[in-house]
Formats: sequence, C-alpha cells, structure tokens
Amino acid sequence: MSCFMGQMLNYTFLSIDRFDGENLGSSAFFLSHCHTDHMVGLTHEAFKYKLKCQPDVKLFTSEVTKCLLLADERYSFLLPNIEVLLIEDPKLLSIKTKSIVEELTVTLLPAGHCPGSVMFLFEGAEGTMLYTGDFRLSHSSASRMPCLKNKVIDHIYVDTTFCIEEAWYIPPRELCVKNLLKIVQQWIVKGNQYVVRLNMSAKYGYEYLIEELHKSFGEKIYCSRAKNYDCLPNIASILTTDPTCSHIFVCYKTEILGSQWKASKMDVADMFKNFQWLTINLSTMYFTNCEEAHVVEVQTNKQCYRLCFSFHSSLSEICSFLRQIKPTHIHANVLPSLNETLYSVEERLRHFCTNQSHSMQQSYRPLGSIQSSNNQCVEVVQRSNSLDLLHSNKVFSFARRKRKTNLDFLSPNP
Repeated sequence: MSCFMGQMLNYTFLSIDRFDGENLGSSAFFLSHCHTDHMVGLTHEAFKYKLKCQPDVKLFTSEVTKCLLLADERYSFLLPNIEVLLIEDPKLLSIKTKSIVEELTVTLLPAGHCPGSVMFLFEGAEGTMLYTGDFRLSHSSASRMPCLKNKVIDHIYVDTTFCIEEAWYIPPRELCVKNLLKIVQQWIVKGNQYVVRLNMSAKYGYEYLIEELHKSFGEKIYCSRAKNYDCLPNIASILTTDPTCSHIFVCYKTEILGSQWKASKMDVADMFKNFQWLTINLSTMYFTNCEEAHVVEVQTNKQCYRLCFSFHSSLSEICSFLRQIKPTHIHANVLPSLNETLYSVEERLRHFCTNQSHSMQQSYRPLGSIQSSNNQCVEVVQRSNSLDLLHSNKVFSFARRKRKTNLDFLSPNP
C-alpha cells in the first residue's frame, strides 16, 4: 500500500496520486492508475469543490485510466477536468499557480502494473524527477524506454512493495500463466460439473490472466463485475455474467457465488450445489515464506491451490531498474514490512545512487496508512530528525533465510 503523500521535494505546485489535505493547494494533479490507495481524496467534497471553483486545474492521466474512471459514476464529476497524456510522448505543460505560470515537460511511461498504469517523468527548471507509481517491469525494461535514455534522474520515487530479501525472485507472469493453465486444464477435463474459482484481491490487474484463460479454453470467463470493463472492449468481450456459460469464475475473495441467483433463478442455484469447485488463490506474500526458491504453485488441499502472481516488481527487478536508471537520489514509496522504515529501505537501495556519498535527503511529510501482513492498517507518523539519526546509526540487514539467496543487488554494478 502506497505511503506517498502526494508531493515531491521539487515541483511542489503539483500532486500525484493523492487528493486530500495539503494537496488541495496544488495547481495540477496526476493519477498513475485506478487502485484505491492511489486515489485517496479523489471523491472527497473538498476536492470536488476545488475543481468546481478552479476549472483550469487539471487531472492528468492516461487514456485507459480516464476510461476506467468515467465508467464509474462516482467519478463522473471529473470529466471537465481530466486531460489525457499519451504514452511516451513528452508534453510541455504550462501550469498556472497563485503567482506565476510554471512550465515543465511531462512524459508518461508504461508501468506494467494494471490497465492504464503509468510512471511520470517530470523535467523542468527544478530538475528531472521520475515517479513510478506501482510498477512491474522486467529486468531490461528501462533500456527499452527511449524517453529514459541518457537522462540524469535527480530523484526517483519508486515502488518498494517487495523490497525485501524474501521477494528477491518473483516468477514472471508468463510462468504463472503456464502453471495456471495446467491446473485449470487438469480440473475441468474431469467433467462439466468441475469448475474453477480464481480469487482476486484487487479491482484491476488480472486482465492478462483472463485473456490467456479465454485463449486457451475458448469460453467466456465469468465475472460478476464485468461491467467494470465496458470501456475496454477487448476484455469486456470475453467476460460474462451468466454462470451457465463458463467453467471458470473470476471472483473477489469476499464474493459469495450462488446467493445472487437464489431468488430469481432457482435452477442456477441448484446447479451451483452440484458443482465441484477448485479454488485458486492468487498471492505473492505467501510465497515469500516458502523455504524453497522459485516455487510458483502450492496445493493446500485437494480442491485448493495457491499460485504466485504479482503486479509489483520483485526485489531483483527493482534493483535492475535502478541500476539502469542511475538516479542521484532514491525515495521509497512503500514500506515492505512493519519492521521497516522508509529510511531503512532507502539506505538499502542507496548503492544505486550516482552520488552515494550524499546521504538521502529527508523528503517525507506526514505519512498515511500502510497495510500489514494481516491486512490491517497502521498509522505511520512523521519521521523526525532525531528518528532519522537513530536509524542512520543502525546497521540495516536482511533477515537470513535457510535457503541461499543472491545478494548481488547490493552492488550497483551488473
């Protein structure tokens, strides 16, 4: 869960992925993607009032994110203020603040996290900043982005969700799909009453799995919230809300299947009673506790699997990206565990800074809530100078695992 509070050290007249509190004083807003921890304050009355009173204030985002937003009636008020920026197409923006007109160039870069997710590259008089939002990029992704070539990145605000030794390796999505297809095939081939429930934990981010399931088995995939994808025809066309048309059900973890049809479709409810269910829980954190490396699937009982799937970068992928970017300063956006501080995470990555002798600039204002391993939120308070000093005198080390782990990421060189 993001701990970024909306404003960078530079270009403080704009806010990213946060729309409440002191961000209400910003003159421009940016949204990286449609996940709720990056949309705090977006529907608050104070933000609505600001946009109504200041029609020139814009919310910049990608085309897909705009479509997903406006597909939800809660965000229809944003329509007059949304401005779409194209991917990898630098755009010079003139942003009117209280005193002057600020100019900076903004480039959207693909983040690989969920539909419409982007990173923001800001360039102007105050330097070059890269905000990654949430991202899942392969080891060579940065080298394939022309807009980053030969750039001197002064500050990077990076997704550190899995910046822990236990998440050094996360299987690529292609391998996860291969295992998923194998598990599903082995189950549904047994007969028409054998069906699969695939549990999701987020609103968006699993579309790649849905597409591959459709390609492999040639049938539509059941999703009770298929309407969410009406604005994305390539996904909407392969989904159905008719449970009689599919052997594969994509569900939210808390969703109770069958109950919604009991009143009007008793035959469907009866059909559900005869189904033989196989449940597949998509997870990442579960696999960080596995003693064996490179585990992709675990069968927990005869009718339940856990499958490793992530739309956040692994630690090795984070390090690879930073090694290619070579930023001057690194700022962590996420606490990977409750035993960490943002400062300790930044210190761990400092080896990738071009100016290693310069200690991390203290950049964080009061932080929001983070998600613990048991899905409860705790409040993160503002770090004082004395707390930073305390952490700077500690030795930050990873908890040792029984299995051997590659620690080459501590070196900035390949």
